[in-house]
Amino acid sequence: MSTNVPYLDNSGQLGERAVNADVFRRRARKVLLKEAVVMAEARKRVGTHAVLTRAEISGTTHKMYRQKGTGTARKGNRKAPQLRGGGVAFAKKPRDYGFAMPKKARRAALAAAIRGKLDDNEVMVVAGFGIDAPKTKDFVALQKSLGVEGTCLIVPAAHSDALWRSCRNVQGVGYLVAADLNAYDVLRYGTLVLEEAALASLEERFTDG
Repeated sequence: MSTNVPYLDNSGQLGERAVNADVFRRRARKVLLKEAVVMAEARKRVGTHAVLTRAEISGTTHKMYRQKGTGTARKGNRKAPQLRGGGVAFAKKPRDYGFAMPKKARRAALAAAIRGKLDDNEVMVVAGFGIDAPKTKDFVALQKSLGVEGTCLIVPAAHSDALWRSCRNVQGVGYLVAADLNAYDVLRYGTLVLEEAALASLEERFTDG
């Protein structure tokens, strides 16, 4: 099935271009997309939290009072978790929260995310970004000519330092080359702006299913 998407040619004329949507996976379980998002968020967690256990608290290990005959509950030393200033039971320690999805699952999630953008008319294609020098105003002009509203993800076929420097300070704009595209970033931004060469590489990547 072909889907028509907005297309900006090299002359600056905005028209339409057909994209073969069947190349990308039509359906995917919601849990697959959710897992891709959870994986990306988990990898962002620093995990440097640390609190002291009763073994790490500085203080005496002397028993507070005798075991029996006081009329109150028995206690050990003042480093016990139930006492103020004591150690923490089941204390959190530094850890890595990141985990990895299987390669086929990541691939399926990315294809499903792109297909969802196509079905929701949230994909735009440009013949070339045409930014040879890092100028934010040139990118803003390009953004206006595309009519992009809200957040967008810029996807060139290969890294362009001039393009990256031009769009990095624009609020709500992300930048990612086609080879690094992932389901999380596709879902995170509103509009997907693909360079024509980047779209061709993605179609070739998912042609075999």
